[in-house]
Amino acid sequence: MRFILNKLIFIIILSSMSKICISHEYWIDPINYYYKNNELITAGVFIGDNFEGSQIAFSNKYFKNLSLFSNNNKIDIKGRLGDFPALKIRKTFKGLNIIQIESEINYIHYKELLKFEIFSRKKGYYNLADKHKEKNYPENFVESYKRYSKSLVSVDSIDGNDVDTNMELELIFLDNPLKNLKKSKRILLEHKNKSLADHQVSVMSLRGDYFKREYVRTNNEGYFEFIFRKDTKYLIESVVIIEGTNKKIDKYAKWHSLWTSYTLKTPN
Repeated sequence: MRFILNKLIFIIILSSMSKICISHEYWIDPINYYYKNNELITAGVFIGDNFEGSQIAFSNKYFKNLSLFSNNNKIDIKGRLGDFPALKIRKTFKGLNIIQIESEINYIHYKELLKFEIFSRKKGYYNLADKHKEKNYPENFVESYKRYSKSLVSVDSIDGNDVDTNMELELIFLDNPLKNLKKSKRILLEHKNKSLADHQVSVMSLRGDYFKREYVRTNNEGYFEFIFRKDTKYLIESVVIIEGTNKKIDKYAKWHSLWTSYTLKTPN
């Protein structure tokens, strides 16, 4: 029986990892976004597109750092191999709680440049394929990537502020996005703790069965303003693509992409 259980866990993780390699958007989706004290926060971690995807099981191979933040408080989130949904958080704080995940570095092998060009243009890098050719890189190459994700949940109250969790690429709410929905909110994009100006950000929303994707750009100060609608789930994401190390330890990766996402649901 134990052998069969371990084998099932292995199959789940292996299946999840294969989906990770061929998909891109990565987000945390709590079962609920509003909790009461002592309630267990359960959240799935998804890989896919347009708010549709597959959940991945918990594995130390993929989840490098997991934490829960609230104001100046931080606790590590523990998980067990094969947990599905991946996140089960027992200790929480009153007010806004920020779930944070940092992944390990992973790799994708491109067999043709066209797929990389489609991906990079979609993320706002319109000349990257030309740079690839200028560098005389082959069409058969490896890209390394790393993902950073946050999700906003509340416990007993929607009071509080977002937290800079010091990830390499991160979205940070400069205003509480759950309060005063008639007013626009500022969302900052940071890369290596510096604001990232004039950079593309994608804002996806889901209310009932109605899905919408909007593209915005950060201003000279690295943030953009957005008006959130009530009773709507949001997935905000952005990607930075930089030179890869081109070293053996990184499978001679020619490019390295960093992904950041943020999920929340506005009150009714």
